[in-house]
Amino acid sequence: MTGGRFTARLSRAPDLRDYACALGLASIALLSRAVVDAVAPGGAHFVILLPAVALAGVFCGTPPAIAAAVAGGVTFALVFLGRGLLAWPPFAGSQIDTLMFVLACATIVWATSALRRAAASAAMAEARLAEVFRQIPGAAAILEAPEGNLLLRSTQSDSVLGQGERRMTRSGDIAAYGGLRPDGTRLEADDYPIVRALKTGEVVRGEELRYRRPDGSVVDLEVHAGAVRDAQGTIVAAVGMAFDVSQRLEAERRMRDSEALHRAAAQRLRAALDAGALGLWEVDLRTHHVSLDAAFAAMLGLPHEPIDLPRTEMLSFAHPADHARTAEVFDGAVATGGDHADELRMVTVRKATRWFVIRGAVLADMHKVVGVVSDVTERRTREDALQAALTARDMLMREADHRIKNSLQLVVALLRLQVGVVSDADAKAALHAAIARVEAIGDAHRALQQTPDLRSIELDQMLTELCRRVGALNPAVAIRCDADVGVWLDAERAIPLGLIASEVLTNALRHAFPAGAAGAVCLTLRAEHCGLQMVVADDGVGLPATPLRRGLGTTVITALTRQIGAEAATQSAPWQGTRVTIRMKLPAAATDADAQTDRVDVVDASMVAQRHD
Repeated sequence: MTGGRFTARLSRAPDLRDYACALGLASIALLSRAVVDAVAPGGAHFVILLPAVALAGVFCGTPPAIAAAVAGGVTFALVFLGRGLLAWPPFAGSQIDTLMFVLACATIVWATSALRRAAASAAMAEARLAEVFRQIPGAAAILEAPEGNLLLRSTQSDSVLGQGERRMTRSGDIAAYGGLRPDGTRLEADDYPIVRALKTGEVVRGEELRYRRPDGSVVDLEVHAGAVRDAQGTIVAAVGMAFDVSQRLEAERRMRDSEALHRAAAQRLRAALDAGALGLWEVDLRTHHVSLDAAFAAMLGLPHEPIDLPRTEMLSFAHPADHARTAEVFDGAVATGGDHADELRMVTVRKATRWFVIRGAVLADMHKVVGVVSDVTERRTREDALQAALTARDMLMREADHRIKNSLQLVVALLRLQVGVVSDADAKAALHAAIARVEAIGDAHRALQQTPDLRSIELDQMLTELCRRVGALNPAVAIRCDADVGVWLDAERAIPLGLIASEVLTNALRHAFPAGAAGAVCLTLRAEHCGLQMVVADDGVGLPATPLRRGLGTTVITALTRQIGAEAATQSAPWQGTRVTIRMKLPAAATDADAQTDRVDVVDASMVAQRHD
């Protein structure tokens, strides 16, 4: 019977089986008394019943033992003693035996009752201890000294060790288990912690042990062991416990690896931040506190160490002119959950104003905003100086252009004065041509002054103004300008192109139409994929069949077309007008295919200007 079953037997109330068992013991005693009396008459009267009462008290309980004593005593008195039990004094001895039997039965019943209570208490304690031991969440065992027999083991032993219950006759049998040395070989019996505790009394706490199960899998165990001693200090048993810590060790290893990766990432981040002269900041949206790393703190003149301060105090570093805008930009990023970017001035502890670029991201699930900051004071200083220099240069260039325009106007005024005092017709024509050229240059400079960069000219505006001015030379002829809008050209090529247009227009107005004849001249400008095409077409008398001599106009047009890399082509027939085409390739758009493009026949440039000459 196990401790738990015996405890249950002692603690339950007696039933009919217990009474039957007790009466049976009494009956066996009475039968034994009859057999003994038949063989050797005159024996003790009630002694034979006392063991039966004692056994009934131990195994059946106090009430059945009393019932057995009463039934046995009465039966014995009626059967064996008869009426002599009532006689006095001849049967005084029987009366005394009866009295002693009653006293002995009372003593036996009391003693067995106390024994049952003590046994029940001990069995209950033993059962509780055994149950608690079996429920230990690990492999646990108690070995009895000195042979090492297994007294008790936990229910988790099989799942941890993968071993069935082994009844060890000696401690050496434990060598059959799968403990491993660091080199992978099996442990000897004396190397196991529980055996060391059993033989030497060693106390083992948290010893790590590698263990191979019968299925070949290897686990990590954490082992505890200790000896159990009696009152004299002799080792009577050893207790050992082993816990599977494989998952814990694996988690710790992963945690160590993760921490190592995080440390390496943090080091790389710190190195990158240091290389980029960046600082880190973090705002807790719940506490409204700002955390600065050592680099950012040093930028503000604070001690070179991480610091935490309220947001209101952090905002106090913002320049008064940027304070409200900075707070608005930050609050807007938090409200939208988007990225935060700002460039502002901050006043350091030493009252120095410096420029900072701040970038960050809102982590809504963490209620934080994190980001980086860089000191861009030197960059802003260089940019401001560069901007000032550019502004000064633009002012100088505009002033220079203004002076050039005034100078050109002065030249035109002087030429017109000269026209007034010259009587020779050819001289007057030459002076008028010079005035036209100077005014064309003035138109180009005027258009240049109206541009934002003072480097390029919008051709449609320049040519429109040129047509308006040149049209005043012959009011009977209508001049129309049809130029693509938004075509820009650098001044180095736009001004010569304007002079070429002025020469051709002037020539058409003065020579394509007889005196007083009406007509029309159209200037067209188109942007092509490979460059520009300018066409000046009139409906006048056309070019003469015999070319005239080469003059200044021819020289000017030839030189200017060569200067800008252009080609001049003329188509003309008597009384069918003249068409002058100027094609200019732009280097970025020029291709080999352009050389194969169909175009009108190219004639000598002198034909363009022969009438002007």
